[in-house]
Amino acid sequence: MPTVPAPPGVVTPTDPHGRYVYGRQVLALTDQLNGTSSYEQAAALADQVLEPTDGLLERLAEFFEAAAEKAKESDHDDGFDLHYDLEDAAATLRGLAEDLHVAVDRMRALTPSSPTCPARRATVPGTSIGRPASAHPAPGRTR
Repeated sequence: MPTVPAPPGVVTPTDPHGRYVYGRQVLALTDQLNGTSSYEQAAALADQVLEPTDGLLERLAEFFEAAAEKAKESDHDDGFDLHYDLEDAAATLRGLAEDLHVAVDRMRALTPSSPTCPARRATVPGTSIGRPASAHPAPGRTR
């Protein structure tokens, strides 16, 4: 397969010729996830991968199934072995998706709930206002 030069800015140190377009797209999704400022945004990006009918894991499983069928079309003995290996890969991806089917909701649930009223702090006489009272002295201190 001939190497087509990638447009400027779309190469990586491991892909200096920019041949792996889909890997770069997943890398961009990962970069977006790393740059999110909320769990809601992170959940939306995770949903791109984990959604059971249109997410990346399901589409990858379909890809491996198609590759398995292509390998089986071969009249080589190894074609059948490769077919089974690729079918196993598809099943593994689907199992992973099933294991993570609630991960998007769990990510959303990590959003801290906003308090309805500020908590009152007890103060210890002779200390700064707002310092929480404690029944236990601070480590390393005497009473």
